[in-house]
Amino acid sequence: MNRRDALKYTGTAFGFAVTGGTFAAFLQSCQADPSDPSGWTPSTFTKSQVEMIGAIADTMLPTTDTPGAKDLKVHQFIDYFVSNALGAEDQAQAKEGMALLEEHLGKDYASSSAEDQMAKLTSLNDSAIAATEPDPVLGTYIELKRLIIGGYFTSQEIGMEVLDYSPVPGPYKGCVPVEEVGNGKLSAHSTERI
Repeated sequence: MNRRDALKYTGTAFGFAVTGGTFAAFLQSCQADPSDPSGWTPSTFTKSQVEMIGAIADTMLPTTDTPGAKDLKVHQFIDYFVSNALGAEDQAQAKEGMALLEEHLGKDYASSSAEDQMAKLTSLNDSAIAATEPDPVLGTYIELKRLIIGGYFTSQEIGMEVLDYSPVPGPYKGCVPVEEVGNGKLSAHSTERI
């Protein structure tokens, strides 16, 4: 099996396709109550699985001069999304995949050192890239990575404060040099951490 065929199987762990519009709709409806940050409880995944998702998200998109994925509560969004956007069968697949991923990384993943988290995640990512056969752990990881990145970049704060958000963009000009118009706030931020 070649790499292209392997990529076809990466979404099977959750068994669904997600669009940016869906992310945006769910992320806007998933606002945490700032007066009680500890009052949130997961709907689909276990508390330790959500903590693992948060640690993975924080490793992938840490806090720098922009908020990190965990700061934006992307881990809570993923639980909310799976709970409310997927059917019962897909939720069961997501739970099973997350349990396998937690077993693979270890139940203490979220509490381990940043170096250990990075090493495990790098190894998992390298395995996912090199995979030639479908694997539920690797498929779950790739789907989770997609949800983390999608949830992060469709969040209101990133959309309005980091990306070049223009609700009324004006006329379309197809061939304009970047030097003339600039690249908005995005040019000031590194994409190296993604």
